[in-house]
Amino acid sequence: MARFVPDAAEQARLPVAILGGFLGSGKTTLLNALLRHPAMADTAVAINEFGEVPIDQHLVEADSGTGPDRTVTMANGCLCCDLSGDLEGAVMRIFSRREAGTLPRFARLIVEPSGLADPSPIAQALLRNPILSRVLRLDAILVTADAVLGRGQLARHPEARAQASLADRLLLTKTDLAEPAEEAALREALSGLNPLAPLTRCRRGEADPAALFPARFLGLPGAPPPVVEWLAGLPAPAPHRHHAHSQGIASLSLVSDAPPPWEGFEAWFRRVRIEGGERLLRAKGLIGVPGRPGPVVVQAVQHVLHPPVALPSWPADDRRSRLVLITDGIPHAPLRAGWDALFQPA
Repeated sequence: MARFVPDAAEQARLPVAILGGFLGSGKTTLLNALLRHPAMADTAVAINEFGEVPIDQHLVEADSGTGPDRTVTMANGCLCCDLSGDLEGAVMRIFSRREAGTLPRFARLIVEPSGLADPSPIAQALLRNPILSRVLRLDAILVTADAVLGRGQLARHPEARAQASLADRLLLTKTDLAEPAEEAALREALSGLNPLAPLTRCRRGEADPAALFPARFLGLPGAPPPVVEWLAGLPAPAPHRHHAHSQGIASLSLVSDAPPPWEGFEAWFRRVRIEGGERLLRAKGLIGVPGRPGPVVVQAVQHVLHPPVALPSWPADDRRSRLVLITDGIPHAPLRAGWDALFQPA
C-alpha cells in the first residue's frame, strides 16, 4: 500500500494560492483590494514586480536591505515581497525568514507572477520541490480576465490561453466597463478553454476573499480540502461524462461506485500523466481505497502530482470514486478504457 499524507499533516502546511492573469487584466487592482480586506490579514504576497503594486500608503515598515526579496509590512498584518531570481529559492527564503522570526508569521501566501507567466511551472515548482512540498500546499490557481479586452487577448496571445486553461477559478474584471455582449462572448471563450472553472465577477476590483479562495486557504475551521470544494461545485458526476470544445480542450469525469485497487490506480494514473504530459492540464479527484474509512485526494498539474492526501472520512454521502481530467487534444476513449479496466476481475 502506498504511503499517503494524512489530512492533519496537509492542513499544517502553509497554504499557497497563485494569482495570475494577462497584462492589464486588473490583477494589481484586485490584489490591492484583497490586501485591504480584514479576512486577508496575516497574508504574504510574493509579487514579480514590486513597483507595479501601489502600496506605499499602507506601509508601516520596510526592509532596509537592498538585496532580493525586499519586503514591506502593511498595517493590517500583510506582507509584500518582491521576488528576484529563481522562484523556488525566493519562496524558500521568505518561508525561512518566517520560521526564523525575521518576518511576521504569516498564515498564507499568494504568489503573483508577471502578466506573461504560465502558471503551470510555478505550480509544479511548489509541488515537486522536495523542501517546499513538505512545508507548503497549493490550494488554488486564480486567473483574472479583462471583460473589455480579454477575448482579443485570448485570441492573440498563447500566454493568456495557458493562464485561463490552468485556473481553478476565473475572475472577470472590469465588468462595469464592458458591454453585456462582450462579457458574454468572453465567458463563452473562457468556458471553451476551461469548462469546469467557476467564473466570478469582480466589479471595480472589489472581491470577497470567501468567494475567491477555498475555505481552507482562509483558515476556516472544519473546511474541506480545496479539491473537495471544487468537486462539490460541479454538476452531479455521471459515468463517462465529458465536454468537448473546438479548441481541443475538454473535460472528462470518470466515476465508479466501487473503489479501485490503489496499486492499480496508481500505476494507471502514472501512465496517464507521463503520456499526457503538458496535454493533461489538470487532474483532480477523490479515490476510494479498499480498507480505508475515507478517500484519498489526488490532484496534478500536467505531469506533476501533488502528494496524495488521505481524508479520515468521506466528506459527503456520495462515496463514489471520481476523477476529473482536463485535457488538450488527448483522446478520451483510451482514458475511459483504462479506468474501466481497473474494476475488472484480475
